[in-house]
Amino acid sequence: MKIILTSCFAGGLVTLLYGILETKLLSVTEYTLKSERVPKGLKGKSIALISDVHGINHGKENVRLFDCLRKINPDYIVICGDLINGRGAKELKFAFGFIRKIKKLGIPVIYTLGNHEEKLRKHYVKPFRKLKRFAKKRIILLNNRYYRPKDCPDTVFVGLNLPLWMYHGHDEKGLIKRRTDKIIEKAKAGDCFKILVAHDPEHIKEYAESGYDVCLSGHLHGGIIYIPFLGGLITPRFQFFHKKVKGVHVQGNMKMIISRGVGWHDVPVRIFNRPEIVVVKFER
Repeated sequence: MKIILTSCFAGGLVTLLYGILETKLLSVTEYTLKSERVPKGLKGKSIALISDVHGINHGKENVRLFDCLRKINPDYIVICGDLINGRGAKELKFAFGFIRKIKKLGIPVIYTLGNHEEKLRKHYVKPFRKLKRFAKKRIILLNNRYYRPKDCPDTVFVGLNLPLWMYHGHDEKGLIKRRTDKIIEKAKAGDCFKILVAHDPEHIKEYAESGYDVCLSGHLHGGIIYIPFLGGLITPRFQFFHKKVKGVHVQGNMKMIISRGVGWHDVPVRIFNRPEIVVVKFER
């Protein structure tokens, strides 16, 4: 019995240490999306997707993350929510520093809010307003807004920001379609190639029904512990062995790319689930 208990303890300790180590192993994952819908202006271009930073640094002042972005040299960078943890004004120093450094790369940066920014809005109104003002002046903040790149006028990015309760519930009242329809109407998107940036991938069915070609998401942290063939161990909504926690998923005519995220919060553990920057390349 002692041998069994000792083996279990040793195995658990090794697994825990590996899980802590894996949080430091930032990786780059590439996907190529091919579609006859891809406009000429977007052909051959790429997006670097960053999600769920949660105030984490990879090296001093995120030197490893920014070095990766320089090597990738994408045409656009998308920050898909949860840059911070939503726990007060003390987090603004990190957020402001991150935004300043990413702006210096000289690449268009699109930032859409996640549930942790929504927590900041709910509990710390003044810091939230400061973050919004700061981001809006320096990068492209899509808080239920759109962005049409000048070099690619047939492509429209839509940033969808959901209320906090939507991260734990279903869209029974059709809020997503009403909100996205309004943004697309303002953009006069028509038959444009539409890229949705929405932090929560759980509403994939509603996003597809709204007519998007691509959706960029995060939120699920790759399931924290990813078990091959079974899926992510647990999601923020306490769903076990959820398979749609990373990678490319097809819903109708839409392709969704879910990032495992760059950081973590509260428990610094990842197993078979390295933090990642996702690169999405477009081809016709």
